[in-house]
Amino acid sequence: MSAVRPFKIEISNDAINDLQQRLSNTRWPDQVNDDDWSYGTERSYLQALVDYWKNDFDWRAQENHLNQFDQFLLEIDGLDCHFIH
Repeated sequence: MSAVRPFKIEISNDAINDLQQRLSNTRWPDQVNDDDWSYGTERSYLQALVDYWKNDFDWRAQENHLNQFDQFLLEIDGLDCHFIH
């Protein structure tokens, strides 16, 4: 087992730009005629959520907020496990 390592969220501008581009390129399916979401998320709701992520969500503010907490990585069986103290 490896040692516990400090972790800090650092999202690159390229990753955020790529996400915004992929959100812009979303191909929306037809809405299934049901009002109770039994076949999945209502398209208009999902479109509003994607628009929020693309245009209004402050990715840097969220990154800064999460980095206020002590975070760590620990390798277990070859996988990095993330935990917050």
